[in-house]
Amino acid sequence: MRNHPRSLKALIAFAAVGALALTACGGPAPTSSGSDSPPPAEQVTLEFWDMAWGPADTYPAAAETLIKKFESENPGIKINYTNKSWDNWYQTFAQAVGSDSAPDVSTGGGFQPFGLQQDADAILPLNELITQWQSDGTAADFTEGMLDYYKDAEGNYLAIPWATDIRVWFYRTDVLEKAGVKVPTTWDEFAKACDTVHKSDKEIYGVVDGGTPHWTFQQGIAFGAGMFDKEGNAAITSPKELEALKFIASMGEGGTGCINPTATTISQDEAIELFNQGKSAFVQDSPSIAPRLSEESLKVVKVLPPPANAEGQKLGLYFVNGIMGYKATKHPAETMKFISFWSANGRDLFLGGASGVSPRKSIDSDQMFDAAPLYRESVAAWGAPVGQPLFALAPNGSAALNTIDGDSTMQDLERALFSGKDVDEAAKVAQAKVQGFVDEGK
Repeated sequence: MRNHPRSLKALIAFAAVGALALTACGGPAPTSSGSDSPPPAEQVTLEFWDMAWGPADTYPAAAETLIKKFESENPGIKINYTNKSWDNWYQTFAQAVGSDSAPDVSTGGGFQPFGLQQDADAILPLNELITQWQSDGTAADFTEGMLDYYKDAEGNYLAIPWATDIRVWFYRTDVLEKAGVKVPTTWDEFAKACDTVHKSDKEIYGVVDGGTPHWTFQQGIAFGAGMFDKEGNAAITSPKELEALKFIASMGEGGTGCINPTATTISQDEAIELFNQGKSAFVQDSPSIAPRLSEESLKVVKVLPPPANAEGQKLGLYFVNGIMGYKATKHPAETMKFISFWSANGRDLFLGGASGVSPRKSIDSDQMFDAAPLYRESVAAWGAPVGQPLFALAPNGSAALNTIDGDSTMQDLERALFSGKDVDEAAKVAQAKVQGFVDEGK
């Protein structure tokens, strides 16, 4: 998904820690270049389109500094850098591909590589780079499942993950204690806790939510299901997925009413502010929530350990953003060299305000992350293997995910759950639409 959790830089600034002075406790990242060829005899220029992953006053500068480092280490390769807006982002890339003006390399939406490959056969397979990494040990530096995230049905690796966004549940100890509620350990206990909190004080909700369908995505996976089945078809009306949808709906306006009634209209930031004000017991967000919380709130906000489902499983959700090359490039070896460099040097991007969690152990183990309130606990509790991709049960990702990313279908479904509409009917509508997206790719 195209997600923008608050940045590591904001977290560290919040903690008043001089991150730039810290050294990596996990050692430097492997720096395999992705190409054993000598420096090019003539100047090679790569067009690199990078999305706005952080604040405009810090992130582009950090990216450009990193590019200068690459150029100094790779004489003969020049990078033309463009920081792209998220406005009409997929259309921008699709039009560029269609007009033979695509960049050599880019970052982009979480499922963009799948979309551009299905729509235009536009993505450069990175199998050669992956094979080299598997041989030289670099592949072991990625957290579980990350390198396979962008592997398509044909076995091609379409991108390299450079950042992940983990969905995390947080709770307020003061709200639970006031209502006499213990920290839930199962999803049934979670729903009962939300109901008890709201019954004890009608001004306080069990859950505040807003802005995204992430709860709907996550709850299906948490119940051992998800949007897709093992064949990659839509599974929104499957028994377990319906159970997850009805679980959410049981706390909405058609149930106990312990979800804020404004959940269908407010933004995620507004939901977090309600949580910050003590207006709810639980909220779902990213590991980078701390800068949105007051000093007083941080004293009472904790990471909720993943609740168990009926089978005892503890599961969650993460998204990934990647860096990809394009088949139209005249310089595939240099493109892979640059992708490898960008992956290995992601620490500098996070210091520049990039959002998310690094998928590379050598970067995420850097002690600069230790200064960020709630960050380590969030990643440890809800990251992989508890965290699963949106296509958890499916054999691989697909272009349908890219369509869903830019479509309102799942947002409409979540709003239906919150507002007390018929769950079965709402699920049937979403099922038909999502299966249509899947069928378009067959």
